[in-house]
Amino acid sequence: MTISENPPLRERLARAVGQFAPTLAGALGGPLAGAAVAAVSKAVTGEEAAPDGVILEAVVGRDPKALAALKEAELDFRKAMLTAQNESRRIAASDRADARARQRAIKDITPAVLGLGVIGGFFFVMATMLWRELPSEAGTEFSIMLGALATMTAAVVNYYFGSSADSVEKTRVMSGLH
Repeated sequence: MTISENPPLRERLARAVGQFAPTLAGALGGPLAGAAVAAVSKAVTGEEAAPDGVILEAVVGRDPKALAALKEAELDFRKAMLTAQNESRRIAASDRADARARQRAIKDITPAVLGLGVIGGFFFVMATMLWRELPSEAGTEFSIMLGALATMTAAVVNYYFGSSADSVEKTRVMSGLH
């Protein structure tokens, strides 16, 4: 018998759960595995810490009550994930708003100067790479610098103009679709 013929118990559990609760199944192998296992376990066995084998038997046994509870746990898990994402976005937006308010209140020009420096640096490095022949040994370093400056440029633009995610959220809230 090879390893591929008998996958680890957690992998078999994820496959079985995936038929009925794909979001929970996906979380079984990631950083939220503990929460996902607890949700699946509670749904199909009534216990938060049942062994994987017991949980697998309950899912594979296709007990209608257990599967209905698993579907409900899937919906609850999705709702919790969306709530966490929304909270993360709210915190990020609040942080940006606080930074902007601070800048206006104390008339601090530092963010503007840094922003101009970052954007200017980005275009300078890009122009240098396009119009000058770089030494072959410096190509990697310039590429790394351009990538870092591109990331910082995106942050500057998001600071001053917001991101497309913010725009979508604002449109949704303004249209009353929350």
